[in-house]
Amino acid sequence: MRARTGRRQEPGARQHPPDDPRQRRLLRLKRAVGSACALVLAPVLVMVVGEWLSPDADDSSVETPGPSPSRSAGPDFDVLPRLMDEPGCTAFADALTSPEDRAELSTQPDVGAVIKRNNGVRAAELNVGVTLQGGDRALTIESIDIEPQTPRPTAPLNGSLICEPTSGGVPKIELHADMDAVKPTFRSKDSGGAPYFRDNAITLTPHEQVPLHVTFTARRGYRAFELVIHYTIAGRHGKRVVPAPEGSRWAVTALNKTYGSVYDGTLGGPFQFSGDADQCGRAPKPVGC
Repeated sequence: MRARTGRRQEPGARQHPPDDPRQRRLLRLKRAVGSACALVLAPVLVMVVGEWLSPDADDSSVETPGPSPSRSAGPDFDVLPRLMDEPGCTAFADALTSPEDRAELSTQPDVGAVIKRNNGVRAAELNVGVTLQGGDRALTIESIDIEPQTPRPTAPLNGSLICEPTSGGVPKIELHADMDAVKPTFRSKDSGGAPYFRDNAITLTPHEQVPLHVTFTARRGYRAFELVIHYTIAGRHGKRVVPAPEGSRWAVTALNKTYGSVYDGTLGGPFQFSGDADQCGRAPKPVGC
């Protein structure tokens, strides 16, 4: 018996639709889906091929973001504040009772870490050196304003007190501010008690340095504040908020009569715990004495 073989389809020959109605419907569905896909993908293929054939195309190129916004060449001037290394005391809102704080106070002459960790505030006086560094153009400092964070002083800090004797330098311009006043302002001995910037200004020539010594005093309570410089350059007015010195903040507190703990230190030596909580013997006179 001879085996039956199917009819061989020549390449390119048109296929006849199947006799089964279900197969004919399936074939029409496939053709419809293929036509729809072709209509959707055709524009995409054209775009891809066009980019590929473009003479500017480069397989190794990587898309990069557009240019970043231009940055200013630099500030009109620099302000460099620093704590003056002078005799004084630091007060804290809470008593220094942790073993870590007590160990550092009893073994190390430098207690900067303790002060920073516990947000210490200079007591009675805050002495700060501020260096004004001129930029590329001359400008005029019209005023340095003090902006208190509270209308009046609040109760002095009375948690702990540490006192450290050190030494300091001599500045060019000395300014003083009474932080007990409703509106504190800088004054100097040379200005006869009048606000310094009422009749004076500071002119910075290009790249000139002008050192200032500013002292903030408190006799009645605690006061936090901001320091703001107002200046004019090329007829344009500007304002600069001065950052607090490293490891400190713009705040000063009056001395209090008693503290939870008191530590006294000597030049170059560690601090010793004082059993005398009454501080009325200190100057200036503490609050409550």
